[in-house]
Amino acid sequence: MIKIGIIDDNVQFTELLKDFLSTINEMKVIGVAHNGMEGMELIEKKKPDLIILDLIMPFSDGLSLLKNIYEEGITTKVIMLTSIGTDEIITQAKELGASYFLMKPIELSNLPNMIMSICLDSVLQKTTLEKKIHNTNNDDKLELKISDILRSIGIPANLKGYFFLREAIQMINNGCEISFSKVIYPAIASKYHTTPSRVERAIRHAIEVGWNRGGIEQLDFIFGNTVIPLKGKPTNGEFIAFIAEHLMLKGMEVGSFTSV
Repeated sequence: MIKIGIIDDNVQFTELLKDFLSTINEMKVIGVAHNGMEGMELIEKKKPDLIILDLIMPFSDGLSLLKNIYEEGITTKVIMLTSIGTDEIITQAKELGASYFLMKPIELSNLPNMIMSICLDSVLQKTTLEKKIHNTNNDDKLELKISDILRSIGIPANLKGYFFLREAIQMINNGCEISFSKVIYPAIASKYHTTPSRVERAIRHAIEVGWNRGGIEQLDFIFGNTVIPLKGKPTNGEFIAFIAEHLMLKGMEVGSFTSV
């Protein structure tokens, strides 16, 4: 249900608009105001999703109210109405956040689709932002967890291979089949402005340093019974797969793995 506020000093027009919008199932008019002061009070108290705002009103005009909304950081969407719009006023209204600027008299039948479009865009933008924040937080947590593991094994953070290993494990976390020679090494090389072969060698060196420096207790904790059967240092792919599996067992979701 889209909550709508109407702010216009023409009482007859606001009643007509309210009656019309009340026939739309997805919309509800939650308040009507006839000047800018009342309009701001309506917005603050009832928090409509969208307001239909007249430009010319007593006490406080539509642009002044729009400026207040903008300065207060209020996310209510705005459709601006006027009968004397100029290019300068239209530009100013858009800069202050108005979604649409309609000239009176308006065609009421076009209004519902316009409102739906504005509010749908708003919902999509909010969902996208929330998803991005959620994914960023998860990535940050995963990166910290990987860093803790690499350091505990004995891989120092001053090695290039340290960062390449972390990138590789995070890429596996994307949830798709991954080939090291065709995907991971080239992607890391592109990000760090180097070559895939250097990425591979740097990871190899980091693993050797960690394998030689890490205490057997910590290696057993990370790799379990796989340390003895390997009879030596694991390959790059095996090492990364072991850490990915460890993270999965600890509740950090990782993707599928192909060592190629």
